[in-house]
Amino acid sequence: MPGEVSSVESLSEVGIILLLFSVGIELSLSKLSRVGNVAVVGSIIQMLVVGVVVFNFLMLFNFPSAVAIVLATGFSLSSTAVVVKMLEDRAETESIHGEISIGWLLTQDLAVIPIIALLPALAGSAGGGWISEAASSLFVSGLIVAIVFFIGRMVAPYLTHLIASTESRELLVLGGVALALGTAYFTSLFGVSAALGAFLAGVVISETQENHAIFSETRPLRDIFVILFFATLGFFIDPVNILNSLPFILALAVFVLVIKTLVVYILMYLLGYKGKTAVNVSLSLNQVGEFSFVIFLSSQAMGILSHEQASVGVATTLITLLLTPLMFRLMAPSWRFMKSFKMFQGKYHKGHKADVKFKNHIIVCGFGRMGSWVGNALAHAKIPFVVIDYNQRVVRDVQASGIPVFYGDPAESDVMERAGVREARAVVIAIPDRVTQEEVISYAKKANPDIHIFGRGHLDVDVKTLTDLKVDRIIQPEFEASTIVLKDILRLQGKKKDYVDEQINSLRRAHTVSLE
Repeated sequence: MPGEVSSVESLSEVGIILLLFSVGIELSLSKLSRVGNVAVVGSIIQMLVVGVVVFNFLMLFNFPSAVAIVLATGFSLSSTAVVVKMLEDRAETESIHGEISIGWLLTQDLAVIPIIALLPALAGSAGGGWISEAASSLFVSGLIVAIVFFIGRMVAPYLTHLIASTESRELLVLGGVALALGTAYFTSLFGVSAALGAFLAGVVISETQENHAIFSETRPLRDIFVILFFATLGFFIDPVNILNSLPFILALAVFVLVIKTLVVYILMYLLGYKGKTAVNVSLSLNQVGEFSFVIFLSSQAMGILSHEQASVGVATTLITLLLTPLMFRLMAPSWRFMKSFKMFQGKYHKGHKADVKFKNHIIVCGFGRMGSWVGNALAHAKIPFVVIDYNQRVVRDVQASGIPVFYGDPAESDVMERAGVREARAVVIAIPDRVTQEEVISYAKKANPDIHIFGRGHLDVDVKTLTDLKVDRIIQPEFEASTIVLKDILRLQGKKKDYVDEQINSLRRAHTVSLE
């Protein structure tokens, strides 16, 4: 172990502060509001149930109760940073399971505030009066959070706008780091976690118009310190202790993954989201998150966890994080396997226009940004159409406007049948979920060989998949935007229409070749 470990650990604390600052910046309360009911209710119940189950599991292995509480609480959290990155890479942040997962994670992030606040009380639980100490810790933490939000809402927009007006990238970096570290230091003066203070600073800045600029400018610095933070995690792990406890750590990691998957799936089912959506959400949220590191290391500093116990928590967390990409790859095959059992299939819920018999109509799968624009245009042109969506809020809004709508997963055959797929003229797939796209296309072509299918794909691999499935028209928003920009630039340069058309066609041919 290096001689100056404490100095390196101090630098690593800056890494976790900047990491949680960036997580706070990316937190969007508007995203949480879109799936608020299922995210808030589901997340809170999941944390409680998983915490209780894991606590009892640890007690079977003679862990002290305070240690079991800390470890179980940490294991009940999932990773916002990892899951959001995986969803972004798969272009699924706007899918229904993506929105639910993100809302679920944001609720957990906010729940860390009272968790961190209660750690000092848990550290003194051996003596009497721990209940009053816990109440006092919650009160102080709540007061500090309120002060940070109140002052931040008044000061942060002015400061960030003032810094941005200088048009200096260096000042923007310094300003962002100063806000993160300054808020972290301020909260630490009152016994509140410095990392939590940085997270709150990020939440405040997320509501300013300069939030994206600050995030992009501070990210390289954050990445450097985060790498250092994860490197220093090795200092908290004793190789001898890990080797001696390796069977238990592996068993604990598997137990946590299985329990979280089952609990989330059951909650999704009870909250009205069945089938593929429940499978995807449960597999995406079964790892342990980055806030758990903060909880474990803070607990060790307070004397709640020993070095060996903190090592178990950190090692278990790292194993589940390393398995997260595998969990995402298992989503599609897991759903296809479970789909063969009727008890796991989702059920449709008809809208108020369910008794209408459709013919030569358009089925719009997904009524988000793209789907709603298509629907509005169809309504204006007086072309009959029906909407399928798995977001209860969207379904209520569409019902209120008098549009025929069904609540359910369009990947389910009974939902498509209820929407009249056999009599439909076309299907518009406005859902970013690639698995749903494939299943809708497959069933629609089987039920109605003459149907026309319109799909969208963000990534080139999605476009290639849709091409292989013989979709009639594929829209790739980013590519279409590039053709519009090129067309406008060429016209601005005074090029003739024939030349412009030839260049656009050449671009499309090159794009087609790149997909082959």
